[in-house]
Amino acid sequence: MAIVALAMLGALASGCGGGGKVIVQNGEQISVNRTKYLKALDLQRKQDWFNALKEWDEVIKDEPRFALAHHNKAVCYDMMNFVPEALAEYELARRYDPNNSITLNNLGAIYLRADNRLNSAFDALQEALKLDPYRPSIHYNLAAAYLTSKDFDKALMHADTAVDLVAAPSKETENGLQKSVDLPMLARYLLRQAECHIERSEMDKARKALERVEKQCREKVPADLWARVGSAESTEEVPPRG
Repeated sequence: MAIVALAMLGALASGCGGGGKVIVQNGEQISVNRTKYLKALDLQRKQDWFNALKEWDEVIKDEPRFALAHHNKAVCYDMMNFVPEALAEYELARRYDPNNSITLNNLGAIYLRADNRLNSAFDALQEALKLDPYRPSIHYNLAAAYLTSKDFDKALMHADTAVDLVAAPSKETENGLQKSVDLPMLARYLLRQAECHIERSEMDKARKALERVEKQCREKVPADLWARVGSAESTEEVPPRG
């Protein structure tokens, strides 16, 4: 799961004078209460998901068509693992702002967690990809979708792309990556890449991806993934962990 939780939250933070703010959404002007918006925003930034939900409800009462509020309300539900509620809010956000790649990406990710919604996940993620082909989290989620559908070639293609988009190399650092690289994110993407290699019976390549997680990202590899790699025949030994 790759949820974009805060990327959309600053949309009204600048230039908001007085008690209200007029924004343009899909060519239509709508008015948003600035005070309520900033209160909900602050609670969400503090990861106070429950109270943030209540404040987003107050924002939505004033303007039910405000897609950003529905998106952020969905994120709160998503972070609390309330899948049906999050899905409903993401779908509302999509209805009011159908060309937002972040909403489509998050919607695709939660469809993957819902029962029998794989086709819907593909629809949302492919639409997001057309709008934003260089967003790594879209490729990460598409890799998961293709893993679920057992199309391991396409899963690996998207997993590789996600890793390449995040792993900016550098010759000046100890780990070989630019300091701006989000190491926990890269570790998650490498784990998915390793899973794709495992499904393709490419255990040596999977092992190299797992080694990068531990050596380059300084993150822990789940024991079950090491076990899956180590249980296959290979000329290499499983690297020590500790």
